[in-house]
Amino acid sequence: MDDEEVEEGIMENATKCPGCGEMTGHEVLRERQRGAGVDFLLKCEECDKVHTIEFRSPPPKIIPFMLTDGPESVVVKLELDLDEIITEGDVFEHDEMQWMVTRIEDLEDKPRRKRGVDRINRIIAIRSDLVRVKVTMTIGEDSEASIMLAPGDKEFVAGGIIKHEGEKWRIRALHSGTGRTLSGKMAAREIKRMYLHEPPSEVEFEPRTEQERRRAWQEGRLGHNPNPVKPPNEKSGEKKKR
Repeated sequence: MDDEEVEEGIMENATKCPGCGEMTGHEVLRERQRGAGVDFLLKCEECDKVHTIEFRSPPPKIIPFMLTDGPESVVVKLELDLDEIITEGDVFEHDEMQWMVTRIEDLEDKPRRKRGVDRINRIIAIRSDLVRVKVTMTIGEDSEASIMLAPGDKEFVAGGIIKHEGEKWRIRALHSGTGRTLSGKMAAREIKRMYLHEPPSEVEFEPRTEQERRRAWQEGRLGHNPNPVKPPNEKSGEKKKR
């Protein structure tokens, strides 16, 4: 037997020929778009039979999506390709916003981590370009809960002044769920709860002595400064003019 390797021919555009009844290579004579599909006019390389092959994409499936943006939810119907696979955590765009899939329900309304579109009954998603931050607002001895929507990468600094619900507040503390900080900073997506206090009056922002100034820094009334620098007039022994 000859040791020489025999290379098998590679058939181009292989499909079953209605003339030969065999899987043979074909020459493409014409290609024509037909809606979402395409028609190919082929010529068999074995028997020269000319025939047409039609390729059609499966029709899309309309899936109801429950989209949650903060306290509001809305149901929309979106078209998905039948051969598409959806997984929890997938991010998609709709109405110029980003959404993340948090729940997939199969045809029996049971939750699934991953499913093909043909076996999905409903999808639940939350807005992912903005995050919900729980807020506790305190004035004197009265506290009230609220929700703040912010970009996930926006940083908040304990001791800083922010505007929320039309009012100015001082960030007293930031809580990540595992620990609280009175002087650090956190990205919005890391914050489990933000504690806001009514900002002090303008007079309290201008301490007259070094002791008052250091106390104000410590309490966060002047923002975040773990190592405050003594004002020039106090360094020289001059008293601040009132």
